[in-house]
Amino acid sequence: MIIKDIRIRDFKSLYGETYFNFMDLDGLIKLSGPIGAGKTSLAEAILYGLYGVVKGQNNTSLVAWNTQECEVEMNIVSKNKEVHIKRNIREPLIVEINGKTLSASSKRNTQEILEEEIFDVPKLAVTRMCIISFNAFSKSLANMNPADTKQFLDDIFGFRLFTDYNNEIVIERKNQVNESTKLNAIYTETENQIARLKEKKEQQEREIKLSIDTKALDSEREGYVNEGKELKTKRNELEDEQDEKINVVNKEIREIERKITEASTLGKQEKSYYNTFKSGICPTCGSKIDASHIEKHRLEMMKYAELVNNYNDEKAKLKEKIEQIEEEYEPKINELNLKMKDLANKINKIDSDIKIFENNLRVVNSNYDDLIKEQEEKLKTVKEKIDKNDIEIGEWNEMNELFTKTLRYNLLNTLIPHINKSIQYYIQKLDQPYKVEYDQEFKCHIYVDTYGKEISYSNLSTGQKKTLDIAIIFGIFQNIISNVDFNVIFLDELFSNMDADSRNTMLSLIKENFEEDKSVFIMNHAEMNDDFFKHKIRVSLVSKKINVKKLGDIVVNASKYEQIF
Repeated sequence: MIIKDIRIRDFKSLYGETYFNFMDLDGLIKLSGPIGAGKTSLAEAILYGLYGVVKGQNNTSLVAWNTQECEVEMNIVSKNKEVHIKRNIREPLIVEINGKTLSASSKRNTQEILEEEIFDVPKLAVTRMCIISFNAFSKSLANMNPADTKQFLDDIFGFRLFTDYNNEIVIERKNQVNESTKLNAIYTETENQIARLKEKKEQQEREIKLSIDTKALDSEREGYVNEGKELKTKRNELEDEQDEKINVVNKEIREIERKITEASTLGKQEKSYYNTFKSGICPTCGSKIDASHIEKHRLEMMKYAELVNNYNDEKAKLKEKIEQIEEEYEPKINELNLKMKDLANKINKIDSDIKIFENNLRVVNSNYDDLIKEQEEKLKTVKEKIDKNDIEIGEWNEMNELFTKTLRYNLLNTLIPHINKSIQYYIQKLDQPYKVEYDQEFKCHIYVDTYGKEISYSNLSTGQKKTLDIAIIFGIFQNIISNVDFNVIFLDELFSNMDADSRNTMLSLIKENFEEDKSVFIMNHAEMNDDFFKHKIRVSLVSKKINVKKLGDIVVNASKYEQIF
């Protein structure tokens, strides 16, 4: 990642617009100025422009006092792409790739695309390299305890990624263990629930079975059925006897009805004759008819009429006889029907009770079987989750081993020989009479007497300790910088308390090892020989008039960057 230039507006103490072109600011750059003048503001503006945050600072504190917003605009080259970034604390992030605006669903999403797909240098490497300060090392790198060593590896070598991953692994593993505990508790409770449901099912089955004696009801029902059969037989016998008597009478009635029909027919015939001849004149020939013939037809007609009446009287008596038969048998038959109906009601009552019993039993079985089946399915699912959880816990344990030991050791085995070589190079250039080596646990060993005798860090003088720490810092960072394509580096107060000769030696080494294709800003309050620097920038605080809404013009202390050469 190559930063070409940056434009800064109202950022911290940088009021108005400040512009830097790093293509023109290559090599060693002396950045001087009093404490609090704003020397590190440039480095912080770079970090804000790239990532939208400055570690340890709230974004609102980045806005210059009494202004509304701060803005950083940068042009960089990364992965052979021209990238333009415009970041305003009050406005959406704007990113252009090769002149085309990057479209994303949100500001955060745009930032994720930048870091994951556009930037070719890890964020941790940039944040650690951009500002390298001796004050960042609260303890000597040559005299670190295990906890300090782990913290250093996390911060400088990027092993924090492993630690963060491992912390997440530990959390996930703990969550999985907690989940496993919960699942096992659920499994046990589900087993107990199934046992309780089966017990309740058996208990309710017993209670239902005890609430009714089905055998006694079956026996009672059978008695009613048999009694009903007997009553039905009696009723059928009475009905047959009644029908037989009625049939005899009905036979007589049919015979009478035949006679009625016969007499009625003959009577109608005589009546027809009588009506034809009663005028005394033959309607056919017109001859006079003998009156005795007419009277004969009238008498015959009257005789048949009387005969029909007599037959109807006999028929009426026969029907009365049928009614008498029915009156004799119907009460007996009705009594039997009532008894049979009463028996049918009793049988229906027994059938209803048995059906209710069977329904209750079926409902109990069905309800509890459904509940038991549901719990058994739940038990099966929980068991599958427990098995899966146990596998995941095993995998988390393996990953914990991987991140806490395997990966760290493998990387250290690769890095340590190069780091030791670089550290020894700086120690020799600084004319120090000892040798320093880091072992596989990244523990520092100091050797004297032609490197044969190991001594403690505490045996070194204050100046030797300072020189050793500087050599270690540069030995480590040389290995980091040589593997990272990043062009702007700030070395903040790395040479404090060093004598002039050692300081000049270090500047010469930096110029020799770090200058090419990079902008290396050196900040140090002690005097430094200008001959080592290609550029010199002086930072000072000046009074500057700004216009503030509701307040009007006010005077503020603003940082002023002035390039001397």
